[in-house]
Amino acid sequence: MDESLSLPRSLENCRGQLGEGLDRLGLAGPARQEDLQLRFLALMQRWNRSFNLTALSEPGEMVARHLLDSLALLPYLRGSRFVDAGTGPGLPGVPLAIACPDCHFVLLDSNGKKIRFLNQVRRDLGLGNIEPVQARLEDYRSESVPDAILARALAPLERLVGWTGYWLDRGVPLLAMKGDLSESERRAVPAPYNVSLVELEIPGLRARRCLATVEKQ
Repeated sequence: MDESLSLPRSLENCRGQLGEGLDRLGLAGPARQEDLQLRFLALMQRWNRSFNLTALSEPGEMVARHLLDSLALLPYLRGSRFVDAGTGPGLPGVPLAIACPDCHFVLLDSNGKKIRFLNQVRRDLGLGNIEPVQARLEDYRSESVPDAILARALAPLERLVGWTGYWLDRGVPLLAMKGDLSESERRAVPAPYNVSLVELEIPGLRARRCLATVEKQ
């Protein structure tokens, strides 16, 4: 890890917010993990000036919407190998990889600039358990079968099922984080796929958040 990567005062001031949020999620971990989470945001802020990684700029909002929102997925992960589809700047994959050093996360995105950023994150934070891959979700194939496909506010469920059908048909579940899921969107998922829904409570986030798990029946 690049120890020279210092935290801006604005992010240092958010350390308490992050710690409290992790406690509320039941995910409090070593102080080193909290430090890595904030250093990830610092890198995102730095690269955002040129790469347009996120529309958020207020540090407290970034902690809630980028870190705590991503980490709320942690209790639902089963296994050790995951594909973060349409990862963008590494969400939820990077926060999860920091919290789960023994798990492997393929960070999948078709945008070359975002993959360049994620390679820098891997080097600067010493995250050997992330694997940035530039590819379209519907084209992605791997000899290693993942334990789940993760997607955060990426696309309507019906489209996600179409893109991940190759893996769903092999027994790999899709875990899709959604801001809101209408009954019509849920019913649009074709047979033989089943959708189960869990409400998520994100500290500091007032908007509704839920997790839709799609599996082949």
